[in-house]
Amino acid sequence: MVENYKPTAKKERLVILDVLRGFALVGILYANILSWSGLKFMLISDMQDLGDFSSDVFLYKLLKYFVDTKFYTIFSLLFGIGFSMQISKYKDSPGFIPLYRRRLALLFIIGAIHATFWSGDILTLYAIVGFILILFRNMETKNFFKVAIALLLVPMITDIIYMFTFAADLETLPKIALKVYSDMLPNEILSGFQSGEFITTINTNLHNLVWRWFDFIPSGRPFKILALFLLGYYLYKVNFFTEFATKWKNFYILFLIGMAFTTISINIGGSIAIFSRDWGNVLYKLLHEIGQFSLGFSYMVLLNLLVNKYPNFFLWYLFKNYGRMSLTSYIGQTVIGIIIFYPMIAFGYFALLSLTDVYIITIFILIFQIGFSIIWLKYFAFGPVEYLWRCAIHKKWFPLIIKE
Repeated sequence: MVENYKPTAKKERLVILDVLRGFALVGILYANILSWSGLKFMLISDMQDLGDFSSDVFLYKLLKYFVDTKFYTIFSLLFGIGFSMQISKYKDSPGFIPLYRRRLALLFIIGAIHATFWSGDILTLYAIVGFILILFRNMETKNFFKVAIALLLVPMITDIIYMFTFAADLETLPKIALKVYSDMLPNEILSGFQSGEFITTINTNLHNLVWRWFDFIPSGRPFKILALFLLGYYLYKVNFFTEFATKWKNFYILFLIGMAFTTISINIGGSIAIFSRDWGNVLYKLLHEIGQFSLGFSYMVLLNLLVNKYPNFFLWYLFKNYGRMSLTSYIGQTVIGIIIFYPMIAFGYFALLSLTDVYIITIFILIFQIGFSIIWLKYFAFGPVEYLWRCAIHKKWFPLIIKE
C-alpha cells in the first residue's frame, strides 16, 4: 500500500486538466455516437432517405476534420500526464507501482465489461498499454520525447513493409458504408443490432470488437497510444501548461500546421484503418497523423490560454465537473447511447435517424450528463464509477459524501 496515500484534494487538482477531460469527452461523444446510432454501418445510399443529406455530409466532414482522432489524442495525453503526476508524488513509495498495476488491472476489467456492450471501448487498450508505460518510469525526461517520436514512426515503417509484402493481395472492400467488414454485409450488422434480442445484439457487437482489434494492426493504434502516454508524461515534466501553452504564438503555429496537413491529407484521400497498397495511402497516413497531433495539441494550448485569461467563464465550470467524472461520463455515454438506439433496451432508434438528428440528440445527452455531474459532485467527492474503482484499488472504503 502506498504510504500516506490520500485521494487528491479538490484544491490540489489542476483545473485545466479537468477542463480538458471534459472538453475531450464532448468530442469523444460526437465521434462515438456514429456507432451507437447505427449510421456507421448503414448503406450510404440509405442515409439519403433519412433527412437533408447535404447537411449530414457537411456535418460529417466537420467531424472528420476537427473532431475525429483529435480528442482521443487529448484523452491519451491526459492519461500520461496523470501517470507523471502520480509518479512525481509517490516515486519514493515502494508500494506505488504494485498499486498502479492493480489500478490498471481493474481498469482492464471495467473496459472488458464495457467492450462486451460496445466494440469501441478504449479502456482495455489503455490498461494494456499502461502496463508497458510503467516500464519507462525511470527513464530520463528528455528521452520520453525521443522514444515517443520513435514509436510514432513505427506504424509508418510497418505500413511500408505491409505494402511490399501482402497488402496488394488483400481484398478491396467497396465503400458502401462508413464501416465495411469482409465477412458481414452492412445489412447483416444492422439486423443484428435491430433484432431486439440480447444475445444476437451482443454477438454482433463482439464481431465488431474482434475487427476493431484487428484494425489496430494497420492503424498502429497501440504504438500511438503508448507514444501519447509518453508525451503526456513529458509534457508534465517540462511544465507544458505553465510555459509552452501560455503563448498565443504556439497555438497559431500548431493550429495552422494542423489545418494545413489535415486539408492536404483529405484532398489526397485514404484510410488509417487499412493496409496501404500504394505510396498515396502511406502519404495520407503520414499527413493525417501530423494534422491530428498538431490540431489536438493546438486545442490544448487554446483551452489553457482561455482558462488563464477568463478563469470565471461558465463553460470551464461545466467542463471541469464533466471531466472530474471522466470514467463515469465515458461509460455513461455508452449506456445512454444503448438506451436510445438499441431495441434490446428501450427506444430502438438504431439506423432510423439522420446525422443531423443524431447530433441534436447528442446535445441533450451532453446537457443531461453535465447537469448530472454538477449535481452529483455537489454532494459526493467522486463520480460513482470512480468511487467504486478507487475503493477496489485500495481495498478500503473512502468517504463519499461531502461534509458541510
